[in-house]
Amino acid sequence: MNGIILVNKPIGITSHDLVVKVRKALNQKRIGHTGTLDPIADGLMILTIGKTTKILPYIADVYKEYVCEMKFGQRTDTLDITGTVLEEKEVKFISKEELIKILNSFLGKSLQKPPMYSAKKIDGQPLYKLARKNIEIERESCEIEIKEIELLGYFNNTLKFRVVCSTGTYVRVLVQDIANKIGNFAVMTKLTRTKIDKFKLENAFTLQQIKEGNFTLISSYEVLSSYRYIELQDLTKIYQGKKMNFDFCNDEIVMITKNNEVIAAYQRNDEDGLYYCKRGLW
Repeated sequence: MNGIILVNKPIGITSHDLVVKVRKALNQKRIGHTGTLDPIADGLMILTIGKTTKILPYIADVYKEYVCEMKFGQRTDTLDITGTVLEEKEVKFISKEELIKILNSFLGKSLQKPPMYSAKKIDGQPLYKLARKNIEIERESCEIEIKEIELLGYFNNTLKFRVVCSTGTYVRVLVQDIANKIGNFAVMTKLTRTKIDKFKLENAFTLQQIKEGNFTLISSYEVLSSYRYIELQDLTKIYQGKKMNFDFCNDEIVMITKNNEVIAAYQRNDEDGLYYCKRGLW
């Protein structure tokens, strides 16, 4: 079995738990994913099955959409509602206009420091394992981009917003930064991933549907369609990993295809203009 499956992760399990359950349901050992979701979060995850796991590097760096709810007045060690409360603060009135202005101030590129309670690894060690031992280490800030942000509602000191952001953005940290600009504390109370690139949550399958065999797989050919496809009938040189001359294009990465099947990823060398095999996908 090869292909990609869109899965609706439920609240309360880790991304690893989800992979294990799907692996068991499909009787497949080789399953990958394009990004984790915290246990508190639900929504869209893209799982790659079988040899399709080879395409992961080419679908990981995409924009993702979330709907988030945050409650003002508290700060926790995990930055979400599941953590230990560290501080509390009285919530003062803020108008809808002010909220929109503050949200819009986050549009564009900026630097964001990963939280200690995260799966990010430093020297091979996940940060959350250190955090559980009350160990905090210095983390390097990473560039992120907020492409869209929209106020969806504000009620009972709870702010609901939609955000489209780059891979690697921690929405929990964004919640904290929003609260800081307002002059208060806040915790993330709910997070749903609604979109990854062109793939939407509404087209995802539940674990129960997958267990019952009620799902469809998406081919690599459809998933990688944002790249330039170069159709070849003779794949001898491709299978041998030889460099190719595609003087009709300047794309950095191209996909070699045959009969609607992606065979390999090739990358352009700026020095000689030739394309070199980056990864075989057959």
